[in-house]
Amino acid sequence: GELFGEYNLITREWTDGTLSSCMREACADEKPDLKWILMDGPVDTLWIESMNTVLDDNKLLTLISGERISMPPMVKCLFEVEDLSVASPATVS
Repeated sequence: GELFGEYNLITREWTDGTLSSCMREACADEKPDLKWILMDGPVDTLWIESMNTVLDDNKLLTLISGERISMPPMVKCLFEVEDLSVASPATVS
């Protein structure tokens, strides 16, 4: 839940994670300025595969709450990683 967010089954409330919060803010900003979301750290198979639809032509982050955050052309993602040994070929391309 830390990165993408989590749904509390008891209270039925959604809480944004770090990435979903940053993406929501950057994607909602309609200024024509370029916005960068920088991710620095090791690649983990659990979260990088969830980023495939953000990185492909769909440019769409789908959260477990069912919400979809569309990434406009002025928002870019940059990954600074040590290696991509656990990433699939689809993620790397």
